[in-house]
Amino acid sequence: MVQMTVAGLAPGAAYAILGCCVVLLFRTTGVLNFAQAVLGAFGACTAAEAYDALGLTAASAAAVGVLCGTVLAAAVGALMTWLFKDSQVGVRATAMIAVTVGLLTLGLRLYGDVPLPVAPVVPTTVVGLGAGATVALDTVVVLALGLLLAAGSAVVLGRTRLGAVLRAVSARPATAELLGVRVRLLSIGMWAFTGALSSVAMLLIAPARSDDFRTMGMLILPALAAVLVGAFRSVPATLAGGLVLGVIESVSVTWPSVSAYKAVLPFLVVIVALLWSQRKQVWDEAR
Repeated sequence: MVQMTVAGLAPGAAYAILGCCVVLLFRTTGVLNFAQAVLGAFGACTAAEAYDALGLTAASAAAVGVLCGTVLAAAVGALMTWLFKDSQVGVRATAMIAVTVGLLTLGLRLYGDVPLPVAPVVPTTVVGLGAGATVALDTVVVLALGLLLAAGSAVVLGRTRLGAVLRAVSARPATAELLGVRVRLLSIGMWAFTGALSSVAMLLIAPARSDDFRTMGMLILPALAAVLVGAFRSVPATLAGGLVLGVIESVSVTWPSVSAYKAVLPFLVVIVALLWSQRKQVWDEAR
């Protein structure tokens, strides 16, 4: 049981990082990015192609992959900022659904639906934890990245001038622009930043999972479940939600009757989170 719990930390941290990127982008640009995992998948698959076809080293291929994810995310951000800067949140979300479908289709055309050999960026070192449990070094790295992202985001958004400016860009972009804030540049910068983080997260977990492009792109589902746990605002709660979901998925493998429905777990988390968020309204109406 301990080993299965530890094994769930790597995918859980990936869900958490993707979810935190979604929350960051939503809080700073007002866009709900359904393509967050797809952008990361482009980075990981590009790294795999660079490693396999071009013969680059694992580190060089990873750098190419992260650059691809960053540039692609910045391009999507530029498009959204140019066309939908003053649109309502619902309109932006609808546009992002269309962009996500388009990127998924493009990725499947480019990379197919077969697992790609992503070279490990972190040495495949295993550390003993006692009680027969071990943890891989890449799990430690991706978990540390998630914790650093959550802590850094909370500090930057809550206690710095940059965080205040980014929140203003999301809430009142026209007013912020009149005050001299470079709204478009900041928005595209946030898109590029989250695209790079998503690519790094995918590169860290892909070697152990041997996923194809479609599977990596669909990791947005557990990531969005984590986002709902954080109510689209709290990065630490999103991090916790992603980690817990990853551990639950891993531990559920020990029960065959439950593991058959492992893919449904994110939807159950979504339902529970929605019911919990509406508890006060339901209770007030009942009274």
